[in-house]
Amino acid sequence: MIAIDLFSGAGGLTLATRDAGFNIIVSNEINPTFAKTHDYNFPDIPMISDDINHVTPDKLNKYINGREVDLVEGGPPCQGFSVFGKRRFVNTQGYNPRDDARNYLVYQFIRIVEETNPKFFFMENVKGFMSLDKGMFVEEVKKEFQRIGYKDIWCSVVCAADYGVPQERYRMFMIGNRLGLDFMPPACTHFSDDSDGKPKYRTVGDAIMDLAGKENEVPNHVPLKHKPIVEARYSYIKEGSRLNVDDLPPELAISTRKDSKTGKVANYSHVFRRLDRGKPSTTMVPGHNAFPIHPTLNRTLTAREAARIQTFPDSHVFFGTRQEQCIQVGNAVPPKMAEPFLRRIHSYILEGKNEP
Repeated sequence: MIAIDLFSGAGGLTLATRDAGFNIIVSNEINPTFAKTHDYNFPDIPMISDDINHVTPDKLNKYINGREVDLVEGGPPCQGFSVFGKRRFVNTQGYNPRDDARNYLVYQFIRIVEETNPKFFFMENVKGFMSLDKGMFVEEVKKEFQRIGYKDIWCSVVCAADYGVPQERYRMFMIGNRLGLDFMPPACTHFSDDSDGKPKYRTVGDAIMDLAGKENEVPNHVPLKHKPIVEARYSYIKEGSRLNVDDLPPELAISTRKDSKTGKVANYSHVFRRLDRGKPSTTMVPGHNAFPIHPTLNRTLTAREAARIQTFPDSHVFFGTRQEQCIQVGNAVPPKMAEPFLRRIHSYILEGKNEP
């Protein structure tokens, strides 16, 4: 079964799709550093490192080579915009979402699905995609897929922790097919409690604690060199808690930022938060200093620790600056979150091929 991999990034969906049994014939990623990461980890998958607008049928046909495409998958970036507002979603009032540049990448994904006509498509996005303009935008996207032949569409917000990822991360999955199949999602494999002997959520401790003391020995496991005052502030944060500025001695509570409006250190929830070894992580937010604090060490997570929480294997190497590595890790779909859904798609297609 062949698949096309769009908006590849560091390869979270790529890894899940490959492990689910698909043969990915080509990937696409515009960022050259991210494409380098992808090429290193998937040397057998051709990469079109270019703007998706330049991914034309002619370019794809070189890889498709006359075969029927089984799957197109990818996660077109979404800015969390609001496009309809008070104008309401009525095309006759002069607004067409296709013409809005902010919708560009979503509609490019739809274009490639239309041009390659796969049996299934798998699109993922932020959970806020479902609520944009009170749900009107996601309904318009569904209508576009239905217009090009994908009448059967399953769409829902999925929690990564429910599928064995040590992270409470929520993503929207949209899965459509042109085979007339009613897609049923895979059952959850992990649960928030252990009633009836069901597997409990995997934890931060399960994922990363064995890396403590191995800094700079494992790829991408390079700690950020914090200023002494930052490390000292971290030491006051209890495991599983946020910084309480009132707990800091006066010399640590004073802000060192010139743009401070209060004179006190700002308590940003995504910066001054220490993870709990006994619980799943909060969402890995992409960015240079956005990763949470290690459960026991007075530093933020390394790119490798965050990648472990995202369920990337240690063999998966990330290229670029530390900030670029963190963005790649934080933006990725956890492979073990997507894999059960892709395996389910694989099974549907396989069953269809085996029918008399």
